[in-house]
Amino acid sequence: MVAFVSILALFVVAAIGKNTVLAMNSKIVSGLEGKVYYEKRVDGVLTLFSSDANLENEVLVYSHKGNGRDSYGSYNYNILDYHFDSESGRVDFIAMHDGEWSSFAIEDGESEVVLTGSFDFSEKSSETVFETDYISKTSGDRTLSTERGSIYLTENGKKTCIKKFYGIYDGKFTGYGAVGFSPDGDHMIYGSMGHLTPLGTMIEGLLTGDVGEKFIMEMATGKSAKYVDAQNIQWVSERD
Repeated sequence: MVAFVSILALFVVAAIGKNTVLAMNSKIVSGLEGKVYYEKRVDGVLTLFSSDANLENEVLVYSHKGNGRDSYGSYNYNILDYHFDSESGRVDFIAMHDGEWSSFAIEDGESEVVLTGSFDFSEKSSETVFETDYISKTSGDRTLSTERGSIYLTENGKKTCIKKFYGIYDGKFTGYGAVGFSPDGDHMIYGSMGHLTPLGTMIEGLLTGDVGEKFIMEMATGKSAKYVDAQNIQWVSERD
């Protein structure tokens, strides 16, 4: 019990200190340009949203809740892969329809959804699989990679650690993970489990039911701030 309380106290102190630093760096987010699309869970369901890259003006693009029943008779409201086309303003996505994964389309800013076809995960033809272009780990001659919880930047053949993980690495419970660059390459989005040990992550999971967060790093300074708690982030620049 003493050990548990001590670990819990360390967890609280570390969380307060981390959040204080990140709050000081919040201006990093306020200066971001462009628009982002992303999926985040609402009542456990993966739902598609968009917002300005600085996370202002969040808009619900589409929720499939109430419209999906899988082949076993259970409900599955999740949106899987999606793609926003900046030229047409159309969003294509995969969701369940009559027991099958199917493709849908919706015009950005509209509410009417159109069923465009069935979706077969076993096939890779252009008729059944649309291209997604979530943010990339490559920008020009720079590439991001993750090794044992630390993030590395390779540029001109030279690899440098830009986010070092100090702790007990576990691929499921600890470490950082590179997500990708902003369109201009000036920022990097990455994920973190937020703890130095698997036990810390498991304790937070028991206390909050949710672990892991997304952050954004300013490449020029190495400073980070909290970013949208989401997955499959597509960042559209103002030039697109």
